Amino acid sequence: MRIFMFFIALLCFVTAGYSLSGSSGSIEPTGIFALIVGIFALRFAFRGKKKFKAKVNISTGNEELDKLNTELFKRAVEDFNTLDREMKTLSDKELRKQIGKMQGIAKNFLTYLQGHPERISLSRRFVDYYQDRAILLVQKYKELEQTGLDAAEVQQSKLQIKRLLNNFDEAYADQFSKVLNAQLMDLDAEMKVMKDNMVADGLKPEIPESRKIPDRNNDLVNSIIDLTDKFLNTKRK
Repeated sequence: MRIFMFFIALLCFVTAGYSLSGSSGSIEPTGIFALIVGIFALRFAFRGKKKFKAKVNISTGNEELDKLNTELFKRAVEDFNTLDREMKTLSDKELRKQIGKMQGIAKNFLTYLQGHPERISLSRRFVDYYQDRAILLVQKYKELEQTGLDAAEVQQSKLQIKRLLNNFDEAYADQFSKVLNAQLMDLDAEMKVMKDNMVADGLKPEIPESRKIPDRNNDLVNSIIDLTDKFLNTKRK
């Protein structure tokens, strides 16, 4: 699409130039129209996907804590944008699709944190470990691809990386759930107080009882952590 828009822009500029050269110092209406279309086509060609911007307002009254959380969120956004750039240069369609799935969860997570900055500190595990390791794995995969080798060891390493990353979307969702669960439990507590007050006023509210939020599969998450660290540490030696 981008190449096509470049072609349209070039064609429009040539048409506008021809119109100018064929007249006495003025551009004909068709030339003006071609020039306008060319400018818009060029702008569209250069227009990329907007980056996620680190806009968050944290004010807890503790300046040091606010600074730490601001830096943490900024780092999360930087990692998100870095992985987005890395994803676009992947030639493997399956891996690119998987990274896209992970990025979709990460974007929802970061958007949630923007609206609930008091919970940013709870996302440290996601930022410091999962996003960081995802970037490292993708970069390792690209390095292996750039060798152009079909050696069994290279292919096996690439397969290992893909298998690891195929579970990262669940690990991302697990981290998001852990942060979200804190809010859900607060909501349960508020609903219980509301119910008690309504019962005291002689009402019979049909508000469901507080429920225990089920834990996700921590065994899978821990397995991802162990395998990822083992793979990266082995390749660094």
